[in-house]
Amino acid sequence: MKFVIGCIITILSMILTVNDLPARPQSVQDRVWFTPNVASVDMLELFTAPERWTLARARIDVFKFYSGQVGSEGWSCNVNPALTCGMNYLDNLVNVQAFSMLGQWGIDIAIESFFAGPVMSVDPVECSTSQHVYSLTLNGSINVIQNVQANGGIVRYLAMDEPIRQWLPAYFYIYTGQTDPRPCLVDSLGILADHVSAYILQMQSWYPSIPIGQIDLYPEVSVDQFKEWIIALEARGVSLPFLHLDVNGPRIDQYISFGIDIDLAADLAELKSFLEARGIAFGIIFTDIYWNSQAWEVGEYDDQTYYDGTMDWFNLVRAMNVEPDHNIFQSWVLPYYTTGPGPKEIPINLPEDDPSIYSHTRLINDALDIIVGVDSGPSSGLPAGSWLHQNHPNPFNPRTSIIYELPKSSRVILRIYDVRGIEVQTLVNAFQKPGKYSVYFETHDLPAGVYFCKLQVGDRFIETKKMILLK
Repeated sequence: MKFVIGCIITILSMILTVNDLPARPQSVQDRVWFTPNVASVDMLELFTAPERWTLARARIDVFKFYSGQVGSEGWSCNVNPALTCGMNYLDNLVNVQAFSMLGQWGIDIAIESFFAGPVMSVDPVECSTSQHVYSLTLNGSINVIQNVQANGGIVRYLAMDEPIRQWLPAYFYIYTGQTDPRPCLVDSLGILADHVSAYILQMQSWYPSIPIGQIDLYPEVSVDQFKEWIIALEARGVSLPFLHLDVNGPRIDQYISFGIDIDLAADLAELKSFLEARGIAFGIIFTDIYWNSQAWEVGEYDDQTYYDGTMDWFNLVRAMNVEPDHNIFQSWVLPYYTTGPGPKEIPINLPEDDPSIYSHTRLINDALDIIVGVDSGPSSGLPAGSWLHQNHPNPFNPRTSIIYELPKSSRVILRIYDVRGIEVQTLVNAFQKPGKYSVYFETHDLPAGVYFCKLQVGDRFIETKKMILLK
């Protein structure tokens, strides 16, 4: 009875505050997501020292927290040792004004949830009580949303973490022949789709401005199984706004070592086409998961190892010519495996501009530089015909021409930054009609080095080009 009363009180409180959330434009494509490792030692400095990641901040659309970081009471890292997140829990995030600062920077807030249908409990009795689990998932969602909202932020997205894995046995049980020990595992995709769709539909009735998408494993979940799952949700009135693949090169290699034939490029292209036809944004998580046993030794796995592995995976995806709608830079790796569960700290987040430090923000900048350096036209998900051309000449001294094109009348801001992310000059800040525009950048005694030209069109479209000044 106490549990039921608690659910009712929480739901009533949620209904009283839901109307405070502004509507979410459905046409927005948030292309770059950032999720620091849950216990990264300098995560709070992202908010106390924002000058250390100016360029990366300008390129990031969504900052995603783990649910334990923004939860309270039984949902919080700081009271649940199994979800250790170092100093990165709600009280400390509130103290550094993390949620309101993200809003000031124009960066949306997402939360990766561990509540997705009948997957919450390891207790077989509770697993058999679907109403208990259903209420528990709703309360967890409400808890984190209200915590962010009460402290100056707005949750723009929820991302369910691996709901399909609760239907499909994990790959290592399939190949070792072990019995899957998870008591909440259900034996029917339909049963799981019932639970997950009921959860999403109820949340949408309360929070219509918060899209609820999904993260899931590949190749543990095949493309055909993804299709079956999405069709099952659609039959129950649910269309996912996005699907993010948790996949990386080493895991693909491991599957191949099992003798399984995987055509990664074909699978990614097929899945993206399927999702695109349904208006579902396709995302890929860029991270590093290591299977080399030598990297499991104490001190052998570090920030540089993570950086190198993630960049290898990023370049592999780029080589397949399958550009995701969402590029998700996210870490959850342990420093090493030999000590068992421990702080998830790698990589460090700051600074973005020290070549001797392999930080997460540096990784984001370096990866995105590959995209803007290769693209010669508008990228997928961007307004058609609206893009920034590479400056000419490049390298240059003392003047270079910058050309950009607009598909429709828009507010345009064109600025130059140095490698520290400090603004050097604003070239354009005006409302302009459709057309092709050219401006000149004069160096004005600036030192030789790398500079960045950033074009912002309207509220969301941003593209950056690297320029080199020689003396």
